[in-house]
Amino acid sequence: MDLHNLKKDIFKIAYPYIKTRSNVALSIGIISQNQEATFTFGGSNFMMEEKPYIYEVGSISKVFTTSILGEMIQEGQVHVEDSIGKYFSAISDNHPVTLKRLANHTSGLPGIGVLKNISNLFDAETPRDPFCQYSLNETIHYFKTHTDEPKVKFRYSNVGMGLLGYILANTLHTDYETAIKQRLADPLDMPNTFISIPPDKAEAVLQGYTILGHKKPPLQMNEFMAAGAVRSTVNDLLKFMKVHLSDENSGYTLTHQATETFSEHMGIGLGWLLEDNIIWHNGSTKAFSSYLGFDKIKQTGVVVLSNYRSPILATNPRQIGKEILQLLNRYVLK
Repeated sequence: MDLHNLKKDIFKIAYPYIKTRSNVALSIGIISQNQEATFTFGGSNFMMEEKPYIYEVGSISKVFTTSILGEMIQEGQVHVEDSIGKYFSAISDNHPVTLKRLANHTSGLPGIGVLKNISNLFDAETPRDPFCQYSLNETIHYFKTHTDEPKVKFRYSNVGMGLLGYILANTLHTDYETAIKQRLADPLDMPNTFISIPPDKAEAVLQGYTILGHKKPPLQMNEFMAAGAVRSTVNDLLKFMKVHLSDENSGYTLTHQATETFSEHMGIGLGWLLEDNIIWHNGSTKAFSSYLGFDKIKQTGVVVLSNYRSPILATNPRQIGKEILQLLNRYVLK
C-alpha cells in the first residue's frame, strides 16, 4: 500500500468536508489487508498532529452493544429468541418481542412521533435520554400494553437498542458502562473508549459543534447508554474493527449474519447494516458524526470521526467512509 499516494487520495475525498468547517478535526483510520494507517485533517490543507482525539461516536455504540450480545449468545448466557418478558416481570413471559427484534430494529417501537414530542414538552419531570422519546419505565409500559406480534419489518429505534443494552448489563450483573469496559475496552486494549469522561482524559475529548458550527456540551445519557453514549478514538475503533474483520471472535461474527433482508442489496444483522459486501454503521450526536464500515472479502475497512454534526443531505462521514472503502478496494486490485 502506497501510503503517500493514499494520503493524497483520501485528502481529496475529505477536503470538501473540512474546507467549510473552521474548527473541524476529522480523524480517519483505514485497514487494508493487515496494513493500517490513520490521518487527522483540520480545516486547512495541513495534517493535524497525531493525537488520541476522543469523539462521541453516537450510534456506533449500537454495534458495541450487539457485539456483547453475540458473545453472550455464544456463551449461552442469553438466546437471540429470548422474549423480553424473560427479563421484566411486568411484561408477559411469552411477549413476541425478542432480543433479536431489539437488535435488528423490528420490535415495533414507535418512531419519532410529533404528538409524543409535544407531550414530552409538558412532562419535564420524566428524565429521557437525548434522541429517545421514551424513558425506561415508559418503554416497559409500552410493551406491557402492546402484546401483539410487531408488524413492522424495520423501524430504527434508539429506545429498542437502549433497552437491549440494559438487559445485557443486568444479565451480567453490572451496568452498561461497566459492561463496555469489561467486555470490550479492556479485552481489546481500547484505553480511550468509555462513556463517562475520566479526569485524566478530559483534555483529549474534542469540543463538538452543531451543523451551524455552534458549540455543544458533552453528551449525557443515563438509561439508554447503549443507543449512543460511547466515546472513542480512531485507533481504538480500528482495534474493534480488526477483530470483526478477522472472524477470530465467533460471537462478533454471529452479528454479521442477516436477520432481515430489505432488498437484493440491503439487510441487517444484529445491529450491523449489510450493504452488498459492506458491513457498517454510522452515528450522530448533537455535535459529532461517525462511520465505521468494512469488507470482509477484500479485508478492508475504514473509520471516520468528526467533531461536527452533519446534515443528512450534505457531505458527511458516511459518504466519506464509503468513498474511502471504494478507494481501498481499488488499491487492493492493483
